[in-house]
Amino acid sequence: MIKLHFTYNIGDLAQAIKLAEQTADSADIIGVGSLLLFKEGVQAVKAFKHAFPNKQIFAETKMVDKTEEAITMMAQAGASYVSVLAGTFNTSIKKAVATAHRFEIKLALDLLDAPCLGQAAMDATNLGVDMLILHHAPHMEDSSDIDSIWHNVRDNTNLPIFITGKVDLSNVEQVASLKPQGIMIGSPVTRAESPLKAAQDFRALLSSNK
Repeated sequence: MIKLHFTYNIGDLAQAIKLAEQTADSADIIGVGSLLLFKEGVQAVKAFKHAFPNKQIFAETKMVDKTEEAITMMAQAGASYVSVLAGTFNTSIKKAVATAHRFEIKLALDLLDAPCLGQAAMDATNLGVDMLILHHAPHMEDSSDIDSIWHNVRDNTNLPIFITGKVDLSNVEQVASLKPQGIMIGSPVTRAESPLKAAQDFRALLSSNK
């Protein structure tokens, strides 16, 4: 079963929690987005973990340096996942992996800034990361472009891959047909006219695509 991840990436913590209360039942993983982390820091992670103690919390940190210190703070706040950008130095990624695993949480390598997707995917296993985040990048004009970038990554790694970016109710089944381990959804839920209905619709579509 593909894991469904909802990202709450707005600057108002109270509003983010309110949205999550409406929609989190449909999610396997709850993401604390980077904008919310910029505004509230570890308090956002603590608040989400307090509100949803039985959910896994993904702190979408997109770190490039000071990884040991940042991951320590996020793990102690209740995060189950943290992310580091693929474009940073391998030494920073290795430190991030070691710190995350010391706290028994997972380290995701975010391919957003990877200079070469295939090479980054190939290197990821040796670096010890637990999963990859593949962006259906905003500059892509056609949803079919996800097919080529997916295979560029999938063919070079056995690690779990989560897909994010430009995934909505119109194309989520196409994305799910690629068989990623997870799909990360943000504004199509949080900015929907009815966040509850949108969340339930995403869950229903993924549940039918096994």
